[in-house]
Amino acid sequence: MILRHPSRTNDFITYFDKVERIYRLLSRKKQAEANGYLSIYGKAARTVYESFIFGCWPRETSPTILTIRIAMAIVLITGATGGLGRSVTQQFLQGGHTVVAAVRDLQTMPTQEGLHPYTLDVSDEQACRQFVDNTVAEHGAIDVAVLLVGGFAMGTLLDTDYAAVEAQLKINFQSAYQVARPVFEQMSQQPNGGRIVLIGSRPALDPTAGQHVVAYALSKSLVNSLADLINAAGKKKNVVATVVAPSTIDTPSNRKDMPDADYKTWINPAELAEMIAFVSLGAGKTLREPILKAYGQA
Repeated sequence: MILRHPSRTNDFITYFDKVERIYRLLSRKKQAEANGYLSIYGKAARTVYESFIFGCWPRETSPTILTIRIAMAIVLITGATGGLGRSVTQQFLQGGHTVVAAVRDLQTMPTQEGLHPYTLDVSDEQACRQFVDNTVAEHGAIDVAVLLVGGFAMGTLLDTDYAAVEAQLKINFQSAYQVARPVFEQMSQQPNGGRIVLIGSRPALDPTAGQHVVAYALSKSLVNSLADLINAAGKKKNVVATVVAPSTIDTPSNRKDMPDADYKTWINPAELAEMIAFVSLGAGKTLREPILKAYGQA
């Protein structure tokens, strides 16, 4: 495939996505692999490659190239095959970004350009750190991390023993913390920092709603606190954590668990994915509000 010089907006996105891959490979001195990309992406990419190698990058074009290069992000997503995860993954891929997706079963994730799936047990702290390290080794950085692994359980205070609380802490808080910690460490070392997006919940912010899902609400309240602590520690390093707190997301599993609910008031996962992408990149990066409520009509 010969990739001609771009003349339209979509062409620019495609063109510089390929150039970005070569740039990152060169930055890690993987020239053999970079040459492999060049054989695929053709003459236009080779011009950029040779300019980089021989130090003759056109002064008048470099600002445009660098601006678009920065727009192509490396996005790490956990829970990528969940009800919300699939929408978030597609949202970033459609934006031309590289997505490193953590899944439990590789067979559940279709092959797609820009998508790099890995198996991960988020309950294994060492595996989580290794996953982050491997992502950086392969892609050079982590610009955005969207941590979506979670679960839900009903139960009032009288119905909920500590074992139930512990189970929700494991799936909602531990799964986020064990990835967020090494991601924060990596982003703190990056010149441009990074954005960590966590998923909260309305019951964690509204005791009236939370009284019916006590263990779930408690676990999600810790996610809110984690975001606050990340923001305090990352303030001077441009590492920002944001919690997106939806009411009920319209997913097949939620419909199965709540067959009598009014689905019309629930949040469309595609719309929530757009919100997550907005706060992660572009103009949305300026937002510093730690909790964004996505309640819709509920």
